[in-house]
Amino acid sequence: MTTIAVDAMGGDNAPAAVVQGALSAARDPALRILLAGRRDELRPLLPTVPANLRFVDAPDAVAMDESASATIRSKPRSSIMVGLECVQRGEADAFVSFGNTGAVVAASLRQLGRIAGVDRPALGTVFRNARGSRTLLLDVGVNVDCRPEYYVQFATMGRAYFQRVLHHGNPSVGLLNVGEERAKGNQRAQRAHELLSELETNFIGNVEGKELVGGAADIVVTDGFTGNVAIKVAEAIAAMLAGEIRESLMSRPHYKLGAWVARGAFDGLKARLNYQRIGGAPLFGVDGAVLIGHGRADAEAVTSGIRTARTLTESGLVEAMRAAFGEARSLPAHRSQLRPNPAAKRGEPALEPGLDQELKRTS
Repeated sequence: MTTIAVDAMGGDNAPAAVVQGALSAARDPALRILLAGRRDELRPLLPTVPANLRFVDAPDAVAMDESASATIRSKPRSSIMVGLECVQRGEADAFVSFGNTGAVVAASLRQLGRIAGVDRPALGTVFRNARGSRTLLLDVGVNVDCRPEYYVQFATMGRAYFQRVLHHGNPSVGLLNVGEERAKGNQRAQRAHELLSELETNFIGNVEGKELVGGAADIVVTDGFTGNVAIKVAEAIAAMLAGEIRESLMSRPHYKLGAWVARGAFDGLKARLNYQRIGGAPLFGVDGAVLIGHGRADAEAVTSGIRTARTLTESGLVEAMRAAFGEARSLPAHRSQLRPNPAAKRGEPALEPGLDQELKRTS
């Protein structure tokens, strides 16, 4: 039986939407769910509690606008920290949260640590491209600024995902850039291109924005600032087009008739574009399965997120990433690998100053 720990207090619609989504997922008897949150607030939301769902009391909750790194010091018994402790102790196989992204990243690093060889974790999101296949874009929100070597690590993590979860043995890798020529972009992008060309056997070169959705590469790597902007613009355009089509179809009686005839096709398109069917983005690079969902998640998205976390766990993704970095060719050492972190010795959150600043800007 796969066990998923869920942050019941995270998200704009928590805890009601999280509880309802978890209850729906718990209909699968092969799935066990641990709801981390304030027990006195969660229990009244469930008329009956199924045998494969239980509460794990967490008296604190992290607000969406709170400082990421500060909360893991000031709220050690938050629903995020308690849920991750379940994974750390082996009581759960994965953790899911729809709350404060920066706080989840900071707490994941504190509780689970990084896979050996990974400098920075990254969020990756999968979407359907114009070729009808899948594209993985990462990073989409953790690292506002990136060193060139991070892009190679993102590609390594993405390849492990494609091989284990999507069963694609040799995915192509592209670098999101302002042009296809290797000399395009800023100095960081040019250096990243050099490293990817040297270390990635299936690197196809730069990928422009229009080719991102066109499906030019299976895996597209970028910094978290650019990736986050790109994915949110794509979501907004998809929502806008859906609204425009709906308005146009309702504008004339004979258009409405055509819409009724083609309703099956429209329902299929809506399902393919609906982010709620995926439920969230994996946090790559931490030494445990963590899924971070959209803050606006409703009950359907919560259910999907729990099921996606189960897929990540059962695919052996974390084990595959450990193996991938064990086999990866060495890169220039990052300074955090050259000297110990004083905070780690004191038992404090093991975040180097650079990452601490990143989380403050992305939370």
